[in-house]
Amino acid sequence: MSSAIRIGLLRLADSAPLIIARNLGIFEKHGLDAELIVSPSWANIADGLVWNGLDAALVFPPLAIMTALGHRGREIDLHRGIPISRGGNTVVLRGQHLPPFLGTDDVTKHRNFESWRTGLSRRPKLAVVHLYSTHFLILMDLLKSLHAHPEQDVEIVIMPPDRMIDALAAAEIDGFCAGPPWGMEADLRGLGSIVAGSANIHTGHLEKTLVTTQRWSQSSPTLSQDLHAAIGEATRFCMNPSNSAEVVRQLSNSIANGGLSLPSEATAQIMPCQNNPHAMQFDFSTLNADLSINWMVQAMQAQSWLTPANMKRLYEIGWLKPAPIS
Repeated sequence: MSSAIRIGLLRLADSAPLIIARNLGIFEKHGLDAELIVSPSWANIADGLVWNGLDAALVFPPLAIMTALGHRGREIDLHRGIPISRGGNTVVLRGQHLPPFLGTDDVTKHRNFESWRTGLSRRPKLAVVHLYSTHFLILMDLLKSLHAHPEQDVEIVIMPPDRMIDALAAAEIDGFCAGPPWGMEADLRGLGSIVAGSANIHTGHLEKTLVTTQRWSQSSPTLSQDLHAAIGEATRFCMNPSNSAEVVRQLSNSIANGGLSLPSEATAQIMPCQNNPHAMQFDFSTLNADLSINWMVQAMQAQSWLTPANMKRLYEIGWLKPAPIS
């Protein structure tokens, strides 16, 4: 008998292991009856976890942490879950052939950014997928490196990732930081240029993790093991270069036909096998996962999202691990 699990995700290419696991029968093979629920926004994902609409979700650690701590109405026991993807986020700014904002001296970087900013004749509006996101933290680090003030020099807005292309085309925003394949799609369509991303700012950082609710994982003693086995098999499939075309095909299919309606060319260009610095990577191992979360937690503290009491609670519920005794 299969165990039911409702998993929330968004229209992003790093959801590939979940799409593959369902469509190729891998979940079923491991005794799981998985329903993938494509949500319109990360806020919907968080609410689904808190208010029993979801058993699990593919989400970035900052949102999972803040959700577990009660920032969506009440605290909820969320297991840290299974690492799924690393990197892949990109920062896109309006315009083509932009001058370099990275890889040069501080004066030149700042001058180039100011030239772009003043050329718009208004304060740039930059979108991120959620406040409590790796994308927001990456964008803040980029702005800091450019000596740009995040409140005075730009306006930050929240927007679902699959809305950003249309918003950029309609001049509702002037740039964004989002996950794959939306940065590549903006670049291919000539709407903007990729100026930075995970590869430049936090190379190889943990991006998505499959968190599960305690109520689901404790309903059977083997559920977590079954889920880990299924994700491991699907991840290995996605990382195999010979399967790239099939993964792209599955992701490009309509939602009604089991896909995510992603743009095929942009998705193909950010597959793990591509020689692209902004390509997504899949990794279900827990090796170095603690280090990947630590920089996020430090950045979250710098943003005043986490209090000392919050930090204590994160150790109690297992999201942070005590330093080993030497």
